[in-house]
Amino acid sequence: MHISFLGGAREIGGSCMLLRIYNKNILLDCGVRQNSSKDALPDFKLIQDNGGVDAIVISHAHMDHIGSLPIISREYPEARIYATKMTKDLMKVLLYDSLKIMNNREGEIPLYAEKDVVNMLSRVFPINYMVKFPIFDNMVLTFYMAGHIAGASCVYITTPEGSFFYSGDFSLFSQKTVEGLKIPKLRPDAAVFESTYGDRLHSNRQVEEEKLVDVIDRCVREKGKMLIPAFALGRAQEVILIVKKAMNKNRLKNIKVYVDGMIRDINRTYKLNPLYLKNSLGKKILKGIEPFYDDNIVAVKDNSTRERILENEEPCVIISSSGMLTGGYSQYYAEKIAPMQKGYIVITGYQDEESPGRKLLDLLKDEKNKKLCLNGKTIEVKCKVERIGLSAHSDKLEIKSLIHLLNPRSIFIVHGDENVVESFSRELFEETSGRVYAPKCGDSYAIDIHKPRRQRKTYINKVMNSYMELDEHNVRSLWEFISKNYGKRLFTAEELFYIWRGCNKLEKSFRDFQKIIIYSPYFENDSKRLFLFKCQEEGKVLEKLDRKELKPNELKEIVHNYFGKFNFKKASYMYENREIVLNFDFPAVVNADIHNVMKDFQKKFKWQVKINNSVNINEASKVIKELFSQKNVEKISYRLEKNEVTVVLDSPANAIEDSEKKFKNITGINISVRYKENLVSKNANAVIVKSGSRHDVMEQNRALQFIDEFFEDMEFKPYKKSIKSHLDEKYIELSFITPAIGKKCEKTVKRISDLTGWNMSVSESANQNEIIKMAVELCKMEGIELKKNPSFNNFDLSVKLKIKEGHLKGGGEKLSRIKNKFEYKTGCVLKW
Repeated sequence: MHISFLGGAREIGGSCMLLRIYNKNILLDCGVRQNSSKDALPDFKLIQDNGGVDAIVISHAHMDHIGSLPIISREYPEARIYATKMTKDLMKVLLYDSLKIMNNREGEIPLYAEKDVVNMLSRVFPINYMVKFPIFDNMVLTFYMAGHIAGASCVYITTPEGSFFYSGDFSLFSQKTVEGLKIPKLRPDAAVFESTYGDRLHSNRQVEEEKLVDVIDRCVREKGKMLIPAFALGRAQEVILIVKKAMNKNRLKNIKVYVDGMIRDINRTYKLNPLYLKNSLGKKILKGIEPFYDDNIVAVKDNSTRERILENEEPCVIISSSGMLTGGYSQYYAEKIAPMQKGYIVITGYQDEESPGRKLLDLLKDEKNKKLCLNGKTIEVKCKVERIGLSAHSDKLEIKSLIHLLNPRSIFIVHGDENVVESFSRELFEETSGRVYAPKCGDSYAIDIHKPRRQRKTYINKVMNSYMELDEHNVRSLWEFISKNYGKRLFTAEELFYIWRGCNKLEKSFRDFQKIIIYSPYFENDSKRLFLFKCQEEGKVLEKLDRKELKPNELKEIVHNYFGKFNFKKASYMYENREIVLNFDFPAVVNADIHNVMKDFQKKFKWQVKINNSVNINEASKVIKELFSQKNVEKISYRLEKNEVTVVLDSPANAIEDSEKKFKNITGINISVRYKENLVSKNANAVIVKSGSRHDVMEQNRALQFIDEFFEDMEFKPYKKSIKSHLDEKYIELSFITPAIGKKCEKTVKRISDLTGWNMSVSESANQNEIIKMAVELCKMEGIELKKNPSFNNFDLSVKLKIKEGHLKGGGEKLSRIKNKFEYKTGCVLKW
């Protein structure tokens, strides 16, 4: 066995090594250095000197491990490239982005062309985790889950000559997007390990996540703007999910989160590969649930949005690539946010020595010279700079734990700063019986293996040899066969494929087979590794079959077949509650036959179907403008809680009654038409309380103060007082939490009107924020946890609680108390 280190030795970047094993040359990773002071490419001359490349193996998709792959693949087109499917999909995104950057840099000659990327991707052969794949005669390649990022792999190659392990970048701890490293007790003769953080111990992950949430909360309270420059692959998704969880738990309120740059493309790729993600995240995607975005977390797609984000006064968080401020939209945002007194820039990952991100961190030590160079401009830094430890690499103890588990005879330490590699290697030398090496770039080592270590073998000695394609009807026979012969043993989908067909060649692809396994009630995923499957217990199989579990795409198709004739605009799917909400522009005029169809659907599929009774105001306005197209519509006012709309026309017109009738038939909403010239007389009901003492009107400010004093000791108070005008005469409008509460106070309002001499009215609007806040506070007082903020329906003045699972059971009395208090204090109806 022979190993040559072309890059990534005593440095971070340009990872690349050539392994000569069993007369074949295997290239492991092929990255670039992103430090502008160093040659970007690995030492490819060593490849030529050693006779070329027979195969290429990629551990994961970060650019320091794949950035020069199109170049070497162009030179050795016969060399097949092996990676996980997730890594292949991510490589496409990152390399195309790299092409775009290289082509846009003035005076720079791109390292490769688009056709090189296209050709290279055509040579990638995807292998899933834990699949033992023979890449040559008597040479087996296996990928194991490395943690770090989605699709990242530890590489294991076994041959009669000996076995070799390459850790790639790895992390033992579980993150929001991926589980930590999962690996059996392998027996490598030689192994290469990364040592990025071989000189330190990480702080507690949960503590760092809480620290990030606290910093964001502080930014919100200060009404500031925050930039989190993040690596588009891996780190950005972690940050999004940390923030989303805090928002769902109500730890963060009133904050918009904007996602920009290549992160958007990576998010899309994650959603296409759920089996490579953490169980909870992957299962959400399999159910058709959006994992990253919601009403408060949105993707930025154009420059006008970027400008608006920075110009408006709302506090916000921007998560943008690149993570070291070396390019991408994070430079654009940093240039604008760095000079802001209320700005924040939060660094969450590794910063190269010469990167703007590292220089920004260095300013924390320099109180005088607070300046940063970005895009050739010198920026004065007035914003707050924070550092949060969200590393996706293992620390010193975790690296040692893996080394001790595998106990290789020859150990090579790479992927770390020179001082880190040297100190870590010295420590390791004293703790292990294996030979420890700290190679430099350009070094080559011959490893003599006199007696290769014996490898543990697993056997699949019983197969079905079926000639039938697997489908939803015969999958039970596969389940029965495995249950009988292998019990609860875990298998990859590839192993299940082999058990089903043996050596028979079937027409359908493995992908079709895997889909059936994923969605079948007969098999379940391993709790930590979604790519492994075992037989479901018979009781759970029967339960799932009885519930008629539907795949997301199947469910959507069935809903369309059942309800499409009613012309719904959108269907929302709540998978956890097995509930479907149909959205219409005008729910009041939906054909009544839909209720019978809903009952039939619920009985057959055990899914609740509801109709959202919210009116689409935009569509209603379009109908008004079409019906009154010959008139000049001055104003449209909606009072949906009363199912009313008022239209003000520029002047009287003919056939108004016909248009009113048509509008009611189309929308189900009552319409009242008024004319601008008669608005005064038509608006006589605007002031609902007339003062009995207009001869002695109290001064305006004194009257407003008097109102506050009068309501001071009363249970219900107005939250807002406004001076309005009617018939050129001023009056005071009082706004209560809802009009229903205002109605309770009519006598009080009349008394105040008489005492101040002011005519008064009670506003017909409801304070949505206060209503929701009250619902949340009452739930907290009773210990009822919510999944997310309640939803408010202005149409029927109702609030719906989204309660966490388990809190409904045994919470009847608590919920009854909450309901009674809430409805008394707000006049709204509480639902759950």
